Amino acid sequence: MRNHRSNLKCTGRGIAARVLLALFVLTAAATASAAEPIRSMNVTREGDTYVVNAVFFAPVAQSIAWDVLTDFDHLQGWVPNVALSKTTKREENWVFVEQRGVAKFGAASFPYTTERKIELAMPTTIKTTQLKGSMRRVESTLQLEPEGKGTKINYHLEIVPSVIASTVMSKPFVEHEVTEQFTAIIGEMTRRAQP
Repeated sequence: MRNHRSNLKCTGRGIAARVLLALFVLTAAATASAAEPIRSMNVTREGDTYVVNAVFFAPVAQSIAWDVLTDFDHLQGWVPNVALSKTTKREENWVFVEQRGVAKFGAASFPYTTERKIELAMPTTIKTTQLKGSMRRVESTLQLEPEGKGTKINYHLEIVPSVIASTVMSKPFVEHEVTEQFTAIIGEMTRRAQP
């Protein structure tokens, strides 16, 4: 009888320990997912157009997120596939930016150039349209909104590759490029937020 009671106590403690461990694991998983920069990403192909709809989270104030996303003259300092980025003209709510670099995914790569017209609606919206470049068409919209102690970033991209780019471009290629870029951009945001 004493052994039976002793086993019940051990079993009760074991269950309590397992419940606590499970709660710890669930809490850690929830915390990790809240801190992940990529909340969701969906890449589809509609005819010749690759369409990206993604949600990112940056653990920084919206003002810092905005400053990094609009620091066009220094993007090559933290975005891996950008070799040059410079502002060529500024107007009231418009910026014209020239960029070049090399997009890579595994063994596939291609150099690109682009000139973009960027409409800024501070501090929430950045709309980009390619004027000329290596792609047939590139348009994107970034929407920023505060969320808790950070910033939620909704991203929509439509890209129609050129004949040359279409030989290497695929849904996994596009997803890799967007993931790599925004991981680096959010990394820079986090770095700037450090005291």
